[in-house]
Amino acid sequence: MRFTLLLATLAIVCGLPALACQSPPNAAALKSELAQGWNAQRRAAGLPALRISPTLSQVAQQQSCVNAARNTILHTGADGARLGPRLKRAGYRFRAANENVGKFRAPGGAVNWWMNSAGHRANILSSKVRELGVGLARGSDGGLHWTGISGRAR
Repeated sequence: MRFTLLLATLAIVCGLPALACQSPPNAAALKSELAQGWNAQRRAAGLPALRISPTLSQVAQQQSCVNAARNTILHTGADGARLGPRLKRAGYRFRAANENVGKFRAPGGAVNWWMNSAGHRANILSSKVRELGVGLARGSDGGLHWTGISGRAR
């Protein structure tokens, strides 16, 4: 466990991919499905859809990898950094940003659970954001760790 966290920390600090991170074979399709579900909720609320940001996606993927390695659901990176410092380190200068994390079997379950949680729902329906990044990693127990980060660049 310590070795996995060390690898994830080195990967984040050095800008390398997290070596210990595993994704399901259909990860791209699952991430796309989560983004579509997130945007469907926004459209239903009269808000514009969010476009995918490569930088937010990278930070979201790193967080999913860290949570999968720790088998937990936290908003802190491998080095203990919260979302703001992690985004700044990735070069994402932002006016607004938020993060949803969780462990769910499927993207629809993630969106449904988040929409039934006041804070997570507020993140999905924020009028202050314009972009979205999605991360997905498989934990050692086989569980899927999801991260959705939305933001608005400066």
